[in-house]
Amino acid sequence: MKLILRPLTIFALTTLVVGCAVGSDPDADVISSSSPLASKEAACNKVPAGFTQAEWDKLLLHTPLPAVPPDTTNAVAEDPAARKLGQKLFFDPGFSGPLKVASDLGQVGDVGKVACSSCHSGPMFDDRRSIPRTVSLGADFHTRNAPALVNSSFFTWTNWGGRFAAQWELPMPVTESGVIMNGNRLAVAHRIFDVYKSAYEKVFGPLEPALGTDLARFPGAGKPKAAGAADGPWEAMAPDDQTIVNRIFVNYGKALAAYFRVLVSEDSPFDRFMAGKKEALSDEAQAGARLFVGKAKCSGCHSGPLFTGNGFHNLGVPQTGEKVPASDDGRFKDVPPLLASGMNVAGTFSDDPVSGAAKLANLTNPMPESTRGAFRTPSLRGVAVTEPYMHSGQLATLEEVVAFYDQGGGTPVSGTKAPFLQPLGLTAEEKAELVAFLGALTGKEVKAKYTSP
Repeated sequence: MKLILRPLTIFALTTLVVGCAVGSDPDADVISSSSPLASKEAACNKVPAGFTQAEWDKLLLHTPLPAVPPDTTNAVAEDPAARKLGQKLFFDPGFSGPLKVASDLGQVGDVGKVACSSCHSGPMFDDRRSIPRTVSLGADFHTRNAPALVNSSFFTWTNWGGRFAAQWELPMPVTESGVIMNGNRLAVAHRIFDVYKSAYEKVFGPLEPALGTDLARFPGAGKPKAAGAADGPWEAMAPDDQTIVNRIFVNYGKALAAYFRVLVSEDSPFDRFMAGKKEALSDEAQAGARLFVGKAKCSGCHSGPLFTGNGFHNLGVPQTGEKVPASDDGRFKDVPPLLASGMNVAGTFSDDPVSGAAKLANLTNPMPESTRGAFRTPSLRGVAVTEPYMHSGQLATLEEVVAFYDQGGGTPVSGTKAPFLQPLGLTAEEKAELVAFLGALTGKEVKAKYTSP
């Protein structure tokens, strides 16, 4: 088939380029604007030595990385001014409250020490600084390891247990979490007014002037009380003033989410190999690629261009390691607070509550018992530089991860292990080949202009 460049509809172009993959879904593989179409077609038509047609067809489903999907629940998702504001917010520790644990960030009681970037500082915006190298350490020790933010805007659900249905939902609970930033929404609103007023108003419109003058209406600090706790400054506020603060708090999340969308890494050695550059993968990595879609059965869950099917599975990962909690119910635990939140994709602050409600429609409280101990399948793009692995950093190296899957997973602390996990019988050489392939999934680093305030 000869590639003829002429005006085509997006659908026709997509079908032309990806249709050579047997059983491919045109809706699943969207062509990236940076993809060399001629090279992609050449790759489709010529299976390299050592690969079967079936193996090649399966591998083609993993490339190229598409454009970041739209988020209609966030009206400023593509707004450059919102992205610039979110970038500044991401690196600002001034939204955080007192530290509960002494660390490299400061002493107990120090304020303004934890930024989003504190736990997302690695090449994939993953946690590189927390000690011990298991769960993340902000104001206190978390129960999980902070997941990578690079390419995270592709995910259907955010965080290990799918606690959030859109990325803009995430910064608010993170900021108010006593173990992460230990801040509060009133302090966020005041800092937005005091430090970011001009940039904020450029995106979201005028702020309430009384924020800067009336501490009776808008106390300097406060958030909704925990269940069973006594009323505090937040409960004393007028409902309309609470709404003003909540809107600022949500917009803080939406600006950060606009920034997350530019944290993208593509063009890995694997992508270049699939586009026709056969020198991009070593022989060992090529053997690992065949294992990935064959004997090792990795592509069953790590599917598509992002190398994740966005599903949730109980792998029987042990709840062991320093600071790792004795148990974690995963998706079963994380969905109820998502549904209960007044700041989710189906709520008042969503810019598309209809589609948001449709996304949440099949979730229940409680969730089915089958979701207990289940965690989201992470993307494997950049996996070689995002150690430690699993939801609480229980496995330190890729070699340990491959060995874990080879033995058929572990024994769950809670819930039931996914039935598809069975011993693989990989040889030592095959394990090394898989690790080599995983190392070839690291793409270009995020553009330098996005890696600092």
